[in-house]
Amino acid sequence: MEFLLPASFLSIGLILLVKGADLFIDNISDLGKKIGLSDMFLGITVVALGTSIPEVFVSISSVVNLKPEIAMGNSIGSNIANLGIVFGFACFFISKSSITLNLRDIFLLFLTTLLAGYVLFDYKISSSDSILMIGLFILFLLHLIRQKPQEELVTPVTKSAFSLTSFSFLSLVLLLIGSELTVNYGSKLASLIGISDTVVGLTMVAIGTSLPELATSFSALKQKKGNLVIGNIVGSNILNIVLVFPIIGLSFVKV
Repeated sequence: MEFLLPASFLSIGLILLVKGADLFIDNISDLGKKIGLSDMFLGITVVALGTSIPEVFVSISSVVNLKPEIAMGNSIGSNIANLGIVFGFACFFISKSSITLNLRDIFLLFLTTLLAGYVLFDYKISSSDSILMIGLFILFLLHLIRQKPQEELVTPVTKSAFSLTSFSFLSLVLLLIGSELTVNYGSKLASLIGISDTVVGLTMVAIGTSLPELATSFSALKQKKGNLVIGNIVGSNILNIVLVFPIIGLSFVKV
């Protein structure tokens, strides 16, 4: 019985995370389409940010609740899940879609992964490491600004900008509540089972917060939008590191 309550609330938290992210993606994506964003640009920016928000909220909640190990495990575990599960799943169907890759995007992902390894070499994230990651985030933004996002849109968006913005805000509230439940009850369940917070972050929380990427990729593949899938994975993996690491490093709680 003592396992039932935390397991139930952990499940509710993950459901709220996934549903909140799903609503956020739908509404923010429509806002992006209104100003004419291409699939690749949309995937790397709007959709990647939307699907990375669960990781960011979980990390903030983890730091606030003095559980930085969950934040760290979640960031790394989510990237592994994105490549192993989401990209692995996409490889079965992505051959039916036309892919337009930008080598700078792949280079930035490779550079981000190398810097993450360098930062974690001493098993801690310092303030200088956080500043380095923020600098990489700025470089990522500058790279995106240089891209040409305009592309002809097939389906027009009928919803108003006000309603899209309102539903986006409500989805963020769901994400905040879901992240709190996920961190608090995931940690309680871990202590009952006898496993570390890092393992919890690397497994159940990481996979749970990667479900939005999987759902988005499945939806995009059905519409043969392979560029959106690749952009989502690349952008999410970059943002999971350059946004989450500074949250941990600049806080008073250290890994």
